[in-house]
Amino acid sequence: MSARLLWEGADSALWARKLDGRTKVCLLAAATVLVITIDRPATLFALFTLALCLHVAAGTPASKWEVLGALLLICLWGAVASQGLFYAQTPRTPLVCFVSPAFPVLGPLTGGVFLYREGLAYGALQGMRSATMLCLGLFVCWTSDPRALLNAFVSWRMPPMAAFMAVTALRFLPVLAAEGEEIMMAARLRKRAAGVPFRAWHWLAFLPKLVYPLLARSLRRAQTLSLSVLSRGFVNYRPAVQQQWPWPEKLFSCLLLAAALLAVLMKLFYALAEQSLFYWSSGRPIYDFARLWL
Repeated sequence: MSARLLWEGADSALWARKLDGRTKVCLLAAATVLVITIDRPATLFALFTLALCLHVAAGTPASKWEVLGALLLICLWGAVASQGLFYAQTPRTPLVCFVSPAFPVLGPLTGGVFLYREGLAYGALQGMRSATMLCLGLFVCWTSDPRALLNAFVSWRMPPMAAFMAVTALRFLPVLAAEGEEIMMAARLRKRAAGVPFRAWHWLAFLPKLVYPLLARSLRRAQTLSLSVLSRGFVNYRPAVQQQWPWPEKLFSCLLLAAALLAVLMKLFYALAEQSLFYWSSGRPIYDFARLWL
């Protein structure tokens, strides 16, 4: 699969492509609130599993699963490793010592470098939040027509230029991927013409050099796009036919947002009671639910 097709959603299931853009935006908004509010690892893992189930139901192909798996691995590994090494809260239990405090120069300078058990747990929790939003963001990216999202933003009275800027990033992600693939292919052909085999590590060495041609192409494309937008009067854009938001999707979106708001309120009540600032005598079920699941 080419780099451009890898970031487009034409191969997803029909039901996922037919979802209204407003439904997908509400899904992302509710998920954002929930992953910030929830601290319980089991509940966060359940949200992450639901996000993966959406990809399964949408028929995400194997090539995109490979990309998703690589991004999830980088996200989770980075969070766990960084927090495990640099966890600063107490208590903390060292598991592995990389640099002893008695080691010359580095020991007194850093106080020792350890891998902490509490840091690993905290990093896994933070990584689960990022992984959940990464899964949902890629789900929206791989199943959405940018025009549907644009019309959704405009129907909510969002300024047309702001809506256009928000959707442009999604629209040109496949284009940037295709251009990056072309630049890498050109570098590979130049190596081959010079009689030098293009090895696997050459890709890593060439990645920093990929930024400059991509930036130059993006600037030229942005200039052309801005002139096109102004010449077509996009500042006052309104869709010719306003697409109706199907009532089952609208009801589902309202329930999602209400659930996210309810979770925030329950967590707030629990935090106030924990700090002895406010206690509701009849709210024991709320406190128990927040303690066990939030």
